[in-house]
Amino acid sequence: MTQKTDFKTGDRLYVLAGPNKAKIGILKRFIPRKSQVILEGVNLRVRHVKPNPNLNETGGRLKREAPLHISNVALVCPKCADPTWVRHEILPPSEPGARPRKLRICKRCQARIDE
Repeated sequence: MTQKTDFKTGDRLYVLAGPNKAKIGILKRFIPRKSQVILEGVNLRVRHVKPNPNLNETGGRLKREAPLHISNVALVCPKCADPTWVRHEILPPSEPGARPRKLRICKRCQARIDE
């Protein structure tokens, strides 16, 4: 079962629960089928890799980001710099025949997140 999310690649997210609680990372990848996100520099795991001459890998211990469930992260507002919930506002189309724009709005400070 997938969950609807208000996150976009490049957003700053705050970790709400788990061993990485209170860390902030940039959204690197979203996995919709599993409702998970991968944050840059957060939830690092060590992966042991054998040397592979075909991929030019030297082998050893590599640190990689592991996924987090989206229920454990919250969006950080760029204006107030606090973790926040998001509400949506639909702007009318600027030109006839164009689609209306859907903006994300911070529920704390009422700032527009997408601009």
